[in-house]
Amino acid sequence: MQSEEQRVSDSNSPTKSNLRGHWPPSFLRLVLAAVFAAGLGYIFLKTMYPIFVVPEEIANYPEQSPLWMYQRLEKAKFEVDGKNFSVVFGAIGAVFGASCVIFSFGARFFKAIVVAVVGSAAMGVVGANLSNWMFNNLRESNGKDMLIMGITLDSMWQTTLGYALVWGLIGLGVGIGTGSVRGVGKSLVAGISGLCGGVLGAMLYVVLTAQLSIGTTMNRVIPDSNASQAIWLVLFPVVIAVCIALGSGEKRRKGAVSNRP
Repeated sequence: MQSEEQRVSDSNSPTKSNLRGHWPPSFLRLVLAAVFAAGLGYIFLKTMYPIFVVPEEIANYPEQSPLWMYQRLEKAKFEVDGKNFSVVFGAIGAVFGASCVIFSFGARFFKAIVVAVVGSAAMGVVGANLSNWMFNNLRESNGKDMLIMGITLDSMWQTTLGYALVWGLIGLGVGIGTGSVRGVGKSLVAGISGLCGGVLGAMLYVVLTAQLSIGTTMNRVIPDSNASQAIWLVLFPVVIAVCIALGSGEKRRKGAVSNRP
């Protein structure tokens, strides 16, 4: 027979039965995790960014310099931005992914936390560089239409795609990490839900900014003003968290609970 201490220890371990009891992740817990991650991300952004800067010998050049100096500066800015955005969004993705797992299931799900941190950070780095490329093209073309895979995108759709690339991939990583507590199937469902959340967040942010903040420039990965950065950092994680919760079955769980005698 098992002792009382052994039974208590077994009940606290993340067994398959316990995992079923914890799934799907709580809507409220995921939203709280998103707000917490957004707060840490804002602190990191205001205290650490930018980490890398353009070298002085490239940034400082005399007036009426030859064209190659301007081109060299633009190339250096693009490379420096890529490094800065990789660090920023890698950190935000890692914090967001870890927060969702810990807030939803607790700190004892160590493997899921590792998957969430590594996956979300990696997706953040990839998304940051893709988004940087998109916005760099948008600025260089002065908002002219872009042809991608046979589809013509105006400046607003290019902006939406730019934000969707970084936040959609972060949402994918966060969802995969969150769903990893229940295996590959749940990871894919939660990951796709997070990806859709990032795309939806991009649409909402662009439309709301265009309607409520007329004249605001949206041609950079990170908005310029403090207010825009705060709204941007809260909106995307919250929308991603909501989509992961709903896509993972939050409504079904509530319905099942209400039908119990």
